[in-house]
Amino acid sequence: GLFPAVLNLASNALITTNATCGEKGREMYCKLVEHVPGQPARNPQCRICDQRSRVPHQRHPITNAIDGKNTWWQSPSIQNGIEYHYVTITLDLQQIFQIAYVIVKAANSPRPGNWILERSLDGVDYQPWQYYAITDSECLTRYNIHPRPGTPSYIKDDEVICTSYYSKIHPLENGEVRSDGILCMQNENILFGHLILFFNAKMMKTNVSKLLILWVELLMEGHKEVATVELLFVLEYYYSIKDISVGGMCICSGHAKACPLDPVTNKSVCQCEHNTCGETCDQCCPGFHQKPWHAGTFLHKHECEPCNCHGKTEECYYDQDVADRNQSLNIHGEYIGGGVCVNCTGYTGGINCETCLDGYFRPKGVLPDSPDPCQPCSCDPNGSLNDTCVKDEKHAEGDMLPGFCHCKTGYAGESCNRCALGYKGYPECLLCNCSLKGSENDDPCIGPCICKEHVEGENCDQCKPGFFNLQQDNPEGCEECFCSGKTNICTHSHLTYGSIEDMNGWHLTDLPGLIRVTPKQKRFDGHQQFSISNVAARKVLPQTYYWSAPSSYLGNKVTVAGGHLKFTVSYDFTDKEETVQLIAQSDVIIEGGDLIISTPKGGIHLQPSEELTEEIVLKPESFSVHGTDVPVSRREFMTILANVKRILIRATYSNGMNAIYRLRNVIMEAADHTSTGRKVASAVELCDCPPGYDGTSCELCWPQHRRVNGTIFGGVCAPCTCFGHADSCDDITGECLDCKHNTGGSYCDRCLPGFYGDPTKGTAEDCQLCACPLNIPSNNFSPTCHFDRSRGLICDECPAGYVGPRCERCAEGYFGQPLIPGGSCQPCQCNDNLDFSVPGSCDSLSGACLICKPGTTGQYCERCADGYFGDAVDARNCQ
Repeated sequence: GLFPAVLNLASNALITTNATCGEKGREMYCKLVEHVPGQPARNPQCRICDQRSRVPHQRHPITNAIDGKNTWWQSPSIQNGIEYHYVTITLDLQQIFQIAYVIVKAANSPRPGNWILERSLDGVDYQPWQYYAITDSECLTRYNIHPRPGTPSYIKDDEVICTSYYSKIHPLENGEVRSDGILCMQNENILFGHLILFFNAKMMKTNVSKLLILWVELLMEGHKEVATVELLFVLEYYYSIKDISVGGMCICSGHAKACPLDPVTNKSVCQCEHNTCGETCDQCCPGFHQKPWHAGTFLHKHECEPCNCHGKTEECYYDQDVADRNQSLNIHGEYIGGGVCVNCTGYTGGINCETCLDGYFRPKGVLPDSPDPCQPCSCDPNGSLNDTCVKDEKHAEGDMLPGFCHCKTGYAGESCNRCALGYKGYPECLLCNCSLKGSENDDPCIGPCICKEHVEGENCDQCKPGFFNLQQDNPEGCEECFCSGKTNICTHSHLTYGSIEDMNGWHLTDLPGLIRVTPKQKRFDGHQQFSISNVAARKVLPQTYYWSAPSSYLGNKVTVAGGHLKFTVSYDFTDKEETVQLIAQSDVIIEGGDLIISTPKGGIHLQPSEELTEEIVLKPESFSVHGTDVPVSRREFMTILANVKRILIRATYSNGMNAIYRLRNVIMEAADHTSTGRKVASAVELCDCPPGYDGTSCELCWPQHRRVNGTIFGGVCAPCTCFGHADSCDDITGECLDCKHNTGGSYCDRCLPGFYGDPTKGTAEDCQLCACPLNIPSNNFSPTCHFDRSRGLICDECPAGYVGPRCERCAEGYFGQPLIPGGSCQPCQCNDNLDFSVPGSCDSLSGACLICKPGTTGQYCERCADGYFGDAVDARNCQ
């Protein structure tokens, strides 16, 4: 960025104060002098201050503080009243500047004791910049701020501190106070962001509130009368300032290195550069809004960039949404930025004035920056849909060229001013008897009608049964229904083509697909582009390698039939190649099912530094069996589209080792119910599928059905044997996928552990949660169970202490209530002295010990019975 020099702003400021000595009349003051203990005091140096005096050195106005001369301002001494401890000085810089430092030099008195340096942007609201106190303790007691001991330092760039460093009694005169502001900061963005307001000021104010007192003077004795001492004391205490320097610079946002003073306005004016404008260079100049304005920094200029309006206007604005969508072309030919041109001239419009208005067109070969690129359309009102025509090559489709009008059915010509083939009688242009699409007549208006091979009807205007999509460029008239071999009843779709465009997940590979290399990726021309260095690729790949498409282009793609596959390729060399031999290979390879097909081997002959956009029609005639000249049948082509495994686009076009190969803008058209395109997907068949089959070509199965062995043409959709517990099953094995309803097994024919029932019934409630004895976690004590037709639910793994078919009772030696929520079976606390040979020796509900082993007794069988001796608890040896 650019920044003006730091100057002393005080010399051009307006300065005022609320107190100056001699304003109310002639008054005496005395300089404070040193006292040496044990020696007589020096004679005081007393002078007169009188603002009305004709003697210059007796006048000490506030303007003396900024005149750059050896004069000074002085306040009234406290002889005039204790209120003169409190004095305010205001400095008006007359415009907002960025302040680098403030230096205040005292004159013939010590520096102030307690005072505040404040700043303001408007002269009304003042904010503190720095606090000064006689002692560190007064920072807390007077300003409620923790002191910063020693030389002033800053933890944060915008910190307001309190210091006693400059509030010392010595020196008695010519002392200095500094506030270095920006000069102390470390942040490289100090001039911008959240710090900018902290260092900006239009008004500055010093509020002094306490004089420094040399108390030893009052302690002098034996040389003067007390009254004399007191008089000298009050005459020696006042404020004086010899110079105020304010270092600062104009706020030019990092876009100006000069800021001269305008003699008319007496204000400094930024001389903005970097195509910026405004009082502080805080906006881009008109016509320079390709990128948003940013303040210049020490590291970056952030220069405003001109919009690319192709010379048709100088007005534009920045639009972030346009930038996010990469729709604005910059002056370097890249879609980077968000400049939007307005008030385009020459009948142009668009974001960059790159297109023509409705009713105008830009002829082929004419560039948008030509002086008069747009010419009026010339459309015949009889045959044209409207008065607009193809605006430019970007909007041209098929055989249309810029300037061609959009004709009504039956009309043709650039201006739609004649009848199309198959119509007669301009300007009415009535349909001829013989179908232009289905007849072989040289002139469809002259009968009788001769139908193409797969066409029938008196006028040759309908496909024979088993065929669809009557087209003029089809020598046989109609295509055979594929329908995966399940029906011969089909018709063409009325869907329109949408676009599959996904530049994420592309990689480079060899023909077998054994090696995978990730390319570099960058933004270019508004779309993602991939590049690969041949030197890097050849470390692992053979001489010929390919771009491999991601999953969005693969799988079931029968609805791309008749659509286009479009992509842009280019390459250049990092070093000059002596000789370049071009490689002839197939440009596109598609693998699906058990077949690989490819475009003709001749392919694109691409020269270095040339960019070429290839467009391939996805129909059988565009391909052959890879490595041969064997044509691809419609059945084979549709079988591949039903399960596309790989799409490869050739990457290599020469034998040059230093080549950089690039790929961008891969677009595959596919019929889509949500598409709003204008191109009808008539080559996509809509089959009348039998029960169990689905998809436009019966290539899919109903839910809960499988394609036996994965066979497409002639394959069978058989119901899955999953008893209604899975939506799909494996085409090869028939095993069910993702069993539901708490079922498992290859065919969802078993209940999961913890459930019981008969899954073959085919309902969602077939498998119920085990209840051992209850179906809540706290009272379900067996991990598995089964259903016995005679005994009902049987729990398989009751833990120790539980018995019964459903773990519903406590075993001998245990007590509790497992049938009550939260209840369980616990061991009876009888010191292992129960007699288990007798049923019910322990109460199964309360745990009371009822029948102890012979020789023991007590509530817990804890002692030897009468007539026995020993230890019933530990040794258990009653005898």
